[in-house]
Amino acid sequence: MTSLLRALPHLITLFRLFSAPVIVWLLVERKYTSALAWTILAGLSDWLDGYSARKLNVSGQIGVVLDPLADKVLLVVVFVALSVLGMIPLWMLALAIGRDLVIVIGAALIRVFRGVRKFTPTMWGKVSTFFQIMLVLLALSYAALPYEIVRWLKLTALVLSAFFTAASGLDYVEIGIRMARRKPV
Repeated sequence: MTSLLRALPHLITLFRLFSAPVIVWLLVERKYTSALAWTILAGLSDWLDGYSARKLNVSGQIGVVLDPLADKVLLVVVFVALSVLGMIPLWMLALAIGRDLVIVIGAALIRVFRGVRKFTPTMWGKVSTFFQIMLVLLALSYAALPYEIVRWLKLTALVLSAFFTAASGLDYVEIGIRMARRKPV
């Protein structure tokens, strides 16, 4: 198998990573339909890089680090842009970023002081991410197609995203406290 073919999953992941500034530029230019399309394409690339990695039997540390990094960068950058542009409330951005900071700082402290190296996403975290993605897609959809039904769907996604973001944050704090109370590895 050629090295270019083996690099395909990583190239797709890099596409997703570099989609973030493109989407922000489209938003600043008020090209909402294009931003929505680009965001959907970036989302599909998340599935495609995993699928191609499995089919090509490509694994390794690069993908393990790069894939979640690309996901988080894309989501955070678009969340910030949508908030700055007034399409997502600032309090929702603060909640999402605050939760992520608590998780990252807590995980770093537990790693340093307790030697824990494996942190698995929880179901609450996955549901939270799902609703954050839905909020982004519906905010973009409402900007591109300002229909009342889309506005209500966006509002519903906002409420569910806020609830699950807070719930998952509390869940991760509880897990972190339990890990911190264990004896060092």
